[in-house]
Amino acid sequence: MKPIRWLAIPIICAAFLAGCETARVAPAAAPVSVDVAEKAERNGEFLIAAREYARLADVSLPAQRQDFQLRATDNFLKAGQLREARGLIDLINVAALDSSFTARKRILQARIYITEGGFEKGIRQLDEAAPLRNLSPALLSEINSVRAQAELALDNPVGAARNLISREQYIAGKEAVAENQKQLWKILVSMPRARLKTEFNIARDPVLAGWIELALITAENAGQTLPLQAALDQWKITHPNHPANETVFGTLMSPTPGISGRIERIALLLPLSSGYAAAAQAVRDGFMAMDAANTNPDKPKIRIYDTGPDPLRAPDIYAQAVDEGAQFVVGPLGREAAEAILKQASIKVPTLMLNHTDIDPGTASKYLFEFGLPPEQEAQQVAERAWLDGHRQAAVLYPKTPWGERMMNAWSAHWQRLGGTVVASQSYNEQDVDYSDAIKRLLNVVQSEARRAQIEKIAGQKLQFESRARQDIDYIFLVADAKRGRLIKPQINFYHAARVPVYSTSHIFTGAGDAVQDVDLDGVIFGDMPWMLVGDGRIQELRQKIQQNWPFAHSDLDRLYALGMDSYAILPHLGRINAEPGARFGGVTSGLSLDHSGRLQRQLLWARFHRGVPQLVDTFLKYKGQFDIQSYDETKNDAGLAAKPQPRP
Repeated sequence: MKPIRWLAIPIICAAFLAGCETARVAPAAAPVSVDVAEKAERNGEFLIAAREYARLADVSLPAQRQDFQLRATDNFLKAGQLREARGLIDLINVAALDSSFTARKRILQARIYITEGGFEKGIRQLDEAAPLRNLSPALLSEINSVRAQAELALDNPVGAARNLISREQYIAGKEAVAENQKQLWKILVSMPRARLKTEFNIARDPVLAGWIELALITAENAGQTLPLQAALDQWKITHPNHPANETVFGTLMSPTPGISGRIERIALLLPLSSGYAAAAQAVRDGFMAMDAANTNPDKPKIRIYDTGPDPLRAPDIYAQAVDEGAQFVVGPLGREAAEAILKQASIKVPTLMLNHTDIDPGTASKYLFEFGLPPEQEAQQVAERAWLDGHRQAAVLYPKTPWGERMMNAWSAHWQRLGGTVVASQSYNEQDVDYSDAIKRLLNVVQSEARRAQIEKIAGQKLQFESRARQDIDYIFLVADAKRGRLIKPQINFYHAARVPVYSTSHIFTGAGDAVQDVDLDGVIFGDMPWMLVGDGRIQELRQKIQQNWPFAHSDLDRLYALGMDSYAILPHLGRINAEPGARFGGVTSGLSLDHSGRLQRQLLWARFHRGVPQLVDTFLKYKGQFDIQSYDETKNDAGLAAKPQPRP
């Protein structure tokens, strides 16, 4: 009987090893509910709203199914998830339904084309939607609004103004009309005087001509209260029936105009003589480079204020800038300085703070906004990207530091809000050079090895054994910088998890494009700015035009340079994206939208390391990567590494 007993041992061991792994069951999905979807949409949780509308479509009959599919597509677009919006819109069959469904689909297709940069294609979709019969005023209003966005992108501001003038006839309510006129006004006052004069001379529509004349009056009498008032009084006599309402005139005569008025003076507040001087200088350089590239002779004048090393002085410097005539304040840079202003200063002019604070900016002023590069925002986007990629069970490996714990908590909360499950969470010591213990605990390899030792003790002999990683992980969220990521990812591969997708944030990429070093990151998927990942089109043109001699290109400081660029570029567009839920500005830091609190949210691009080089995952946007693999020859490179890439010219 002895041989039989020993023959059975491997079988018993195999069953023991396989059976001891705990299976985690994801929580049951909540019942589908229109109320849940609509509440998420109202709260600006567009991805969750899209998820719920898609679930509703799955259990509905036509035409309700198509209605929910169209609403899901709309929310994917508002969430900045273009790939999902495009994939869904093609599946929606509206052929047998009334014309409103066809119009809604064409409007969504137009918005997708416009987001991709296909502005003419978008306009054609709108041209096909507009003549459809029996469309509601709301749909006709949206057609004009989306077309105005396309015209703006095509550098046709007067065409955009025409569409907003046309849109007004379909809008109900004084507040909605006033908001539409604010958008129209902001477009016109941003135009150079010479172009306004040309457009005024050729305008045939009296309403459009009146608006352009009003913009000219404002430009020609800037800073002169009495002449401006006299010119406005004369304009009212000449245009007694013009639709311009008192909201616009109130903006014109205000000494501190809101975000829809003409801005003559901007204050930029940065800690240039502090321990953060390098970061502050990078932001300043990006901001001023964009100003230098702006050829509009009527552009605002910029004055830079050094907030110094003490953040508690920021409120006094903010007040000084306003007293000296600043009509818009950008800054300060730094959480402590920003929170000091929020607690002590009165927000008297539109202000774009260059960081996110723990204080809701919307409670301080309707003209207060926050724009920064908070890492927690990137952690949340990892959760979104992984969820949209179909993953539901996740593990996280993070450094045992305050930063690492903030990242883990931000990701975990958002991941579970989306409906994902955290099956494992493990910290590591950043000071280590060998992270195998943390990785083995994350992957349950330690338990696997312990079970082997236990069975060998029972069997009384050494067994052939190969530890295996747990099988209940869809992906790993790796919180790490490039230095540690290069050490951790190969060890994840070594412990039998090479096929488990690894997601990370921009911190894992230095920006330098070092293929020899970064080959150890192969397979890692991460989100970053277009400025850091894209090497063609508008990004390439901007690099050639404004950053040729900047010494810190393709370094971590380059992201702050991009923050400065977008801080300048977005100012004329804050009014529009503040008025339209889900409206997005295509910046070099990302697609930017405003949440309900006045914080700018970024929608990053995604890339995957391949042979040490980031390759774009979002290839449908027709971007080329910032770096190319050059002179790769497997016959001459036994290690299989790509030659070190060079930045694209």
